[in-house]
Amino acid sequence: MKQSRSDPPAIYAIWAEARPDGPLQGRSGFLSEDGHRLFFTSDTEMDQKIRDLRGLCLNRTPAVTYHGVAYPGDYDISADISTEQIKACDLRPDFDPKRYEITQRIYGNTGGGCMVGTLAVRYPELDKALWIHCNDEGVSVSSADFVWNEDHSGSWARSEDVSLLELDFWEHSPKDAGALFPAIQDAVTYTIQQAVQNSDRPFRIPAKWLPEAFCQATDAEYIKWAVEVEHAVEVGKEGVIINDPKYLFRNAPQTIAPGTIAYIASPLSGNIDENLQFARKACGYAASQGAVPYAPHLLFPQFLDDSDLEQRDVGIRMGLQMLRRCDELWLCGDVISNGMAEEEKLARRLGVPVRTVSAQEILSTEHIPEEGMEMSMG
Repeated sequence: MKQSRSDPPAIYAIWAEARPDGPLQGRSGFLSEDGHRLFFTSDTEMDQKIRDLRGLCLNRTPAVTYHGVAYPGDYDISADISTEQIKACDLRPDFDPKRYEITQRIYGNTGGGCMVGTLAVRYPELDKALWIHCNDEGVSVSSADFVWNEDHSGSWARSEDVSLLELDFWEHSPKDAGALFPAIQDAVTYTIQQAVQNSDRPFRIPAKWLPEAFCQATDAEYIKWAVEVEHAVEVGKEGVIINDPKYLFRNAPQTIAPGTIAYIASPLSGNIDENLQFARKACGYAASQGAVPYAPHLLFPQFLDDSDLEQRDVGIRMGLQMLRRCDELWLCGDVISNGMAEEEKLARRLGVPVRTVSAQEILSTEHIPEEGMEMSMG
């Protein structure tokens, strides 16, 4: 029978029913996500969502079975179960992480100027293929090839629905990869190999993520040092490049080249007056060592209101831009604030040397008198 123009379109939903012997036993309900029940006006769209949910399971016995239904049907309209609850169970792997085969390798530009190495990895115990995408910033794992879209599923537009894991090399450790780490290490290895063969620039990666194949072919002491200080290493066509002055001269007395532009990082929030006084002393100390100090938290409050969140964000962004132009980052004092931690993270990512200076060293060293730091510039 033809539907009249006044009839509403059919509405579909997904009924999830827990397995009797599973971790969610006794639970069932209409599927919700981010606190909202999922509805569809197309059964095709609904079926795609079900396939995506099944693809996110790393367990041989999924917690629930899914049923696409015309809403509400004969189901309990008050019953809900969330995708977050289901994923908490389904993403607990129960397979041998070393049992997999690489079925495809791709390396190239995705279109946005970013070179990506991708491995298609099949896990026979799950009867499932996963896609591992890697570049010089991190790695992601998905149940569909949303970078290259070779599966022709339009998964690029559904990247959130097919993503199992996203790791930033600088913010995460290999332990965060869990059972997927062996395959991820293969993807990182492949990406580095392709990157150095197709570019004159070395591939830079935090030492903690350097694959074992490269670690075995280089100085073990250097790798141990780089991991301990959370440093990045560079890999070229001939392997790991050991040219870091901080490592080569690590046992030599620490010197400061005259004219070194030192980015002064020290706490600001809390006792602001006391912290600003310490920042001035840190600048004086840096100047007494022959460096040229730059302290954004002394400069920007002269024309920005730190209590105004928008102006504070402007100051933070300008400070980080200046960090790129400085020769060293000096972490001054015995407390690392959240802001200092972000500055250190960026410095290590950019390869800007980081120097730690204790409060005792700053306060016990004679340096330029504070009056000299207040001289008129006009």
